[in-house]
Amino acid sequence: LVTSLRDGMNLVSFEYVACQGRSPGVLILSELAGAAQCLRAGALMVNPYDAGEVAGAISAALNMGSAERAERMSHLKSYVCRHTAQTWAEEFLLSLVHEAAEIKAES
Repeated sequence: LVTSLRDGMNLVSFEYVACQGRSPGVLILSELAGAAQCLRAGALMVNPYDAGEVAGAISAALNMGSAERAERMSHLKSYVCRHTAQTWAEEFLLSLVHEAAEIKAES
């Protein structure tokens, strides 16, 4: 349950996903968290200001079948494993090299 009211990119939810084993849990994530745009495909999204909605998501998570939990976690793990800090750094450096080449070509 990650119910941030406002943040940048909260990595707690990514760490939770990375730690899941054979019997995965359910990620309940604030729609206001920075990670929401990345992890909404597999998480139960909630408005942290709506206690009833949070309670409903907790109930849904507790009653969710193992097949649905596994499917949701599969989506989450796929994203987390593809979007690592190393991947981000490599893409960032490649974009810098590309920009430098364009600037050099223009001069």
